[in-house]
Amino acid sequence: MSPTGGETGNKNIKLLARLENWTETDGTGLAFDSSTMFRLSDNAFRSPDAAWIQLSRWNALTDEEKKTFPPLCPDFKDKAIAFS
Repeated sequence: MSPTGGETGNKNIKLLARLENWTETDGTGLAFDSSTMFRLSDNAFRSPDAAWIQLSRWNALTDEEKKTFPPLCPDFKDKAIAFS
């Protein structure tokens, strides 16, 4: 994906800051940025602009699954980008 312009970059950082602030306050999950790739159950790969996963689902993954592309669909995702 090509780089964003200034206005979009500013909107993205605000979205991620708010998501992380809420995540820290809520304490029930983890937030992820657009660099995180997820492997879905149909073996499709997606990299959403922002994502959130319940801690119980994250903790059910193995250490290796957490280090690579987590094999799950986030509980919250914004504009998933498809990679083939």
